[in-house]
Amino acid sequence: MKKILFIAALAITGILSTSIYASAQVSYDSLCQSYKTYYSIAEALKDPLNVQKLDLSMQKLTVFPEEIMQFPNLVCLDLSFNRIPTLPPSFATLTKIEYLNLAGTRYIGKLPSVLANMQNLKVLDLRDHPEWPASTFEEAKKLLPTVTILK
Repeated sequence: MKKILFIAALAITGILSTSIYASAQVSYDSLCQSYKTYYSIAEALKDPLNVQKLDLSMQKLTVFPEEIMQFPNLVCLDLSFNRIPTLPPSFATLTKIEYLNLAGTRYIGKLPSVLANMQNLKVLDLRDHPEWPASTFEEAKKLLPTVTILK
């Protein structure tokens, strides 16, 4: 009987984690799938007004690239798995951002306060921050009550 309960618990855990991943993927896909993806700032700077999706994940960035501010129509920004310590106050001028991925940006010690000014933000990916206490995620939910926070 204990084996059956254990196996059932494992199955439910797997289903829940798959469901959470699927939910995150649906959010990302529904917001960002239709846009052309730019994978470098140099590439994006060739057509700055048409940049809506910029993926700078895993590029070993140690500072926020100020060039990003030249993309006023940016909707989806992926800065995941970089070493950026914070987001500058000027980040709030990117008013069209709906999806922001900060997963694995472990050099960000706390939630950047500038996010409170992001009026169109719909999804904030904060996964892979095991060092953050639960209170950081609770603060994020209070600061951004209408935003889906992935953790």
